[in-house]
Amino acid sequence: MSPAPQPRPSAETRPHRLPAVDALRALALLGILAVNIWFFADPVRLVGGEPTTPAASTADQLVELVVTVVFEAKSYVLFSFLFGLSFVHQQAAARRAGASETGRTLRRMLVLAVLGVLHGILLFAGDILLTYAILGVLLLALRGMRARTALALAVVVAAGFSLVILGFGVLATLLAGTPGFAAAMPESPGAAAAVASYTGPVPEYLAFQLARWTALAPSILLGQGIMAFAAFLAGLAAARAQVLERILDRSAARPAATGRLVAILLPSLLVGVALSTTAAVLRHGLPGAPTTPDPAESLLASGLSLVAGPIQATGATLLVLLGLRSRPGDRLIAALAPAGRMTLTNYLGQSLVLALLFSGLGLGLAGEVSGVVVGLLVLGLWGGQLLVSALWMRRFRTGPLETPLRAITYADRRRTAPPPEG
Repeated sequence: MSPAPQPRPSAETRPHRLPAVDALRALALLGILAVNIWFFADPVRLVGGEPTTPAASTADQLVELVVTVVFEAKSYVLFSFLFGLSFVHQQAAARRAGASETGRTLRRMLVLAVLGVLHGILLFAGDILLTYAILGVLLLALRGMRARTALALAVVVAAGFSLVILGFGVLATLLAGTPGFAAAMPESPGAAAAVASYTGPVPEYLAFQLARWTALAPSILLGQGIMAFAAFLAGLAAARAQVLERILDRSAARPAATGRLVAILLPSLLVGVALSTTAAVLRHGLPGAPTTPDPAESLLASGLSLVAGPIQATGATLLVLLGLRSRPGDRLIAALAPAGRMTLTNYLGQSLVLALLFSGLGLGLAGEVSGVVVGLLVLGLWGGQLLVSALWMRRFRTGPLETPLRAITYADRRRTAPPPEG
């Protein structure tokens, strides 16, 4: 049975690419790096999810607090939103070329799935690409959904899941003092054993990676993946309604009013930061008084982060977009956009560099690096990616991994070069 005819609003027929969207992707890459690096530097987090020891100094603790408040549960939401946004433009590109929307999407998702499996086993057990590939197929099935329906479903899914996790966290906190509760909670694994396996010889490292990826992949799909899919839907709705075009282009037919945007972003940031700060203190303690959270507090902190993520990401994204549409914003876009045009290469490149630094594949520094050094590594690696991406994009149209991905995706193209994507 053939799918119902797709709605074709003007947003889906515009072939140009928005450089500001690429700049947003580059900023999302920074946040993803800032969160993921801790799983390389402290591999016990791949097993238990939380550090087993408090920060060694106040400076280290402040770095972890900033990461939780600013990036945790926000960066992948933004990245997922942009995935949904691009999905609409990729579908439109297929229609303009007279190609199969389904065929192109399935080929693209197949490549992402293969890369995700390899990435998860070889480099980072917390891989998200396989989850994106699976959810991308689900998004394909729902591609005919109206913008308002997609946005409403996104809100329901994100709010429902995050509130359920928050509810479990509140319940666990209330029951924490009751007899037998501590024995019922899972025990944290030994940090020494996790670090030894992660930094050991390559066969031992690969065995550790395979075991962790096998255990984590389903939980990522059913946990982080649910929030990611809600963001997919929000991105789809935003593309259909030309939200970003209306914000960034003041000459648009219906430009977004600055006052209205500020009225949305201010309360979003205030509520999101308040929730994120509470989660950060539960997890890391007050500045100068670091703590190791118990499982109940960790679950409560995760729930608060999940609730805060979409809210704070909305406010932060609007704030960045308002900045990018200014004259100084043009220079910032020029600096950030090249990295955003090759996000697949940069995402996998981050994992490769971090694995070589921290695991048995390279220097084996896991468990030996302070929080401050981790923060400096984040800034250094991200800055290096901005520079390398800018140099690469001066000579090539797409990144090293984006080139074969596009070749496979556009295997049915009828023209020499596919139109640019949004």
